Amino acid sequence: MAADPSDDPFLELSAAACNLLADSLGVRYCGVLALEDEVVHAGSSEFLRLPQTLREETVHAVCEAVAANQFDENEAQSSALISAPVTSQLGDAAQAIFFPETETVVFAVPAPGKTMPLSAFRRAAVSALPIIYRLGDMRAERQRLLAEHALLSHVQALAKIGGWEQVIGTGRLAWSEEVYAIHGLDPGGEVTLERILELYPSPAREKLTLEMERAAAEGGAFDLTTPIDTPGGERRVVRTVGRTSNERTGRKLFGITQDVTKQLNTERRLWWAANHDPVTGLPNRLLFEDRIAVSVRKAKREERTFALVLVEISDFARLTEHSGYTMPDKNMMEVASRLTSILRESDTIARVSINEFALIVSGATENDRLEPIISRLKEQFDEMRREGAGKNDIVMSAGVAFFPAHASGPEELTRAAEMALSRAKRKLDEPVIVFDRKIADDTAKRRATILVQARESLAKREFVPYYQPQIDMETNAVVGVEALVRWQTPDMVLDAKDFAYALDDHEVGSRVGRAMLDAVIADISKLRATTDRPFRVSVNASRTEVLRNDFLDTFLEKTRDGNLKPSDFIIEITEDVIIGVDDKSLHDKISYLVSSGVEFSLDDFGTGYASLIHITSFPVKEIKIDKQFVFGIESDRRKRAIVKGILQMGQSMGLNVIAEGVETSEQQEVLRDIGCRYAQGYLYSFPLPFTQFAAMLEQPE
Repeated sequence: MAADPSDDPFLELSAAACNLLADSLGVRYCGVLALEDEVVHAGSSEFLRLPQTLREETVHAVCEAVAANQFDENEAQSSALISAPVTSQLGDAAQAIFFPETETVVFAVPAPGKTMPLSAFRRAAVSALPIIYRLGDMRAERQRLLAEHALLSHVQALAKIGGWEQVIGTGRLAWSEEVYAIHGLDPGGEVTLERILELYPSPAREKLTLEMERAAAEGGAFDLTTPIDTPGGERRVVRTVGRTSNERTGRKLFGITQDVTKQLNTERRLWWAANHDPVTGLPNRLLFEDRIAVSVRKAKREERTFALVLVEISDFARLTEHSGYTMPDKNMMEVASRLTSILRESDTIARVSINEFALIVSGATENDRLEPIISRLKEQFDEMRREGAGKNDIVMSAGVAFFPAHASGPEELTRAAEMALSRAKRKLDEPVIVFDRKIADDTAKRRATILVQARESLAKREFVPYYQPQIDMETNAVVGVEALVRWQTPDMVLDAKDFAYALDDHEVGSRVGRAMLDAVIADISKLRATTDRPFRVSVNASRTEVLRNDFLDTFLEKTRDGNLKPSDFIIEITEDVIIGVDDKSLHDKISYLVSSGVEFSLDDFGTGYASLIHITSFPVKEIKIDKQFVFGIESDRRKRAIVKGILQMGQSMGLNVIAEGVETSEQQEVLRDIGCRYAQGYLYSFPLPFTQFAAMLEQPE
């Protein structure tokens, strides 16, 4: 019923208004009620001091009497005096007047044997009600402000953000409770700018002082992120935003302070994960590309030289086959350690692929500066081979290119080092090769020969799809299949990485893509005629194909010609397909296919620099976790954490998630345990020719 006066300052004011009403009526007990819920809006002090049960009985009796009263339809309801029985402790009866416009009842209890004239009662009630209504509005506004303050306090605590103000003329500071908490101080204590600045280590202290003084003198705003040391010895990072305002009471500096320690730590961890190899801890390809671009700019500006060295573990696949599945990660860590040991602090090393490292050696020239490093590099190779225990299988090769002698930019320099590396891989007796123009000429001739051979093979239909099934690990059923291009001649079968140059060629790559699509549609049409097992076919689309204006229309036309539905397919794209392409143009093309029933998958997820951006910017329905995160997952907690994070994110966004490169039952079990359902890899099947894949589907599930 009535609230505790200590909790509501307006209750005492309302009681004072009712006391005036009681005095004018000559009664001790009176009050104002809400008829609908029998709530006391205000009451005289004597009434509020009554026992709660007695107050409740009186209020209930008055409200029942008002509700039961038969009002004269020719008179205003507030002109009727209503009588309600009350306990003899209070008097003979309570008298009440009902005001229907506000559903309000004013009541009073005359002393025993006394009566109240209606006109006097009504006049006194009408005089008191506006005051009580206003106090009620003020009470409601206070409650609203208290609720907003409580909400704001919770929000500030959750966001670790608080507000402050400083009177510029006097320097007086006022803080919210959260600002105290952020600085590690007890709420409500006196604060001065000098005391607070002591918590900011130099040069943050000087920066904040300068910004506040500038804002106070010139107006405007500032936004500064700095470290602080709390009295308890904890180092935090806070963001302080302030601006000046001319108030009626003088100029003030208003602002917010936010604890961004956790946010910055999270951002640093995410940045590190996106820019480093999870096995060796070295920079990955993304960070390497940034480093080499910076090195080129610096060398141009300072007229200096440097060398790029690419090192490849050429027999890595055979090493994996013979020495188990956890050894390669250990070997990569040892290779990384050995390569790092031969470099100086000014040099850079990165792991740019699963079996390739890149070294940027500052100040190196063609003549003599790189010779000691090349010598030590060869020694490290020989030492690892001599150690045995499987390491004698490691065959390392290195290609070297110099800036600016061999290139004028980072891309050209990388291509030169790659050509030298390719030569080194073919000359096992000379593991380190320095680029020269003859290598470039030989590479150009070899690539020209490859393109000629590729065109001949296209005419012979020697580019064919091989099929690798995708498995539901809960049921072991085939739920999908990826079509992978193979160059199949009478003498050999090459996978895509062995003829990547041909696929990158605009003309040959487009023709291979069309030939693959024709063959896949023909194969799947045959399967649909012989089996009703549901599965989708993943078709890889290269950058060259996506950029073709007719790619999407051609795809839809060919599926219709093969009596297939667009929903039978999912198109796999990698980040290099998206990067550098006009986002709106590509988004429109993909959206057009999606509206036709085709879905898109983002392949090699987690290896590119903007995977998160792409799954929010483009309507992809599936992500494929890159095999480098699956490789060694059974023994690497960091990889498990990364994959689990990808799974949780994908599930929250309604995306299908497939783990690639599953090769052992141990990897499968770990993936199952962390919530992965779908997988693809050698554990289930190598890529198969169509006839063998069709035979697999004929086997009972």
